[in-house]
Amino acid sequence: MRQGAFVLLLSALVVIQAASADTLHLRSGQTVEGVFLSADTRQVKFLQPGGQYKTYSLASVEGISFAALPTPASAASAPAPKPAKVTVLAGTSILVRMLNSLDTSQNHTGDLFTATLESNLVAANGVLVARKGTTVHGKVTKSEQARRLTGKSELQLSLIDIVINGAAHPISTGDFQRVGASEGVNTAKKTVAGTGLGAAIGAISGNAGKGAAIGAVSGVGVSMIKKGEAIRVPSETLLDFRLNQPVLLPVAH
Repeated sequence: MRQGAFVLLLSALVVIQAASADTLHLRSGQTVEGVFLSADTRQVKFLQPGGQYKTYSLASVEGISFAALPTPASAASAPAPKPAKVTVLAGTSILVRMLNSLDTSQNHTGDLFTATLESNLVAANGVLVARKGTTVHGKVTKSEQARRLTGKSELQLSLIDIVINGAAHPISTGDFQRVGASEGVNTAKKTVAGTGLGAAIGAISGNAGKGAAIGAVSGVGVSMIKKGEAIRVPSETLLDFRLNQPVLLPVAH
């Protein structure tokens, strides 16, 4: 009988630190606080407050309640699981590389274009949302071709969605705007759309070749567009858009 009780008792044992408080429950109804030390087929040894230990016959013991184990250091330092979705804040920069070429003499308002992320898209909490190379889609929000010898051409672009885990998710950005001035000056403007701004980084001109070397363009650019000429955005041009409102996006697998 004692042998069977001893087996049941040992099956409940766990490793306890010396500072832990266990409770010994006696058949008499009495409870004893302390630290369980050992047990055999005849007795249980229990360390009591003050550093004294006492033995109790196994027949007098009803059971032992063990103190909760501390969280292992490895578990405490384990990183939190990656969330399924995160919010990307308004004003976040989305730098893209154009896959299509655009031209005010050929493209019209409402035309769509495709680009890829030139840098990782990261949420405010540091979670990686989409990696460099992720596909994004945009729309020509305004395309006006200047008449020959009069007026000026104008091109405005915005991003409309980003493809994450095989599905397109809507986004809203400020417009990138490009205007050919009447005096023959080509101006890159930053236009406000909510809290978003659009800026250009790259070669955008009437004669810039595909894959041309990239140079920064902001404020007033060099004189490239003459009266009546088209505005062209070659393939591989880098454009920087900014979200004009926060968006909840899934995290890339």
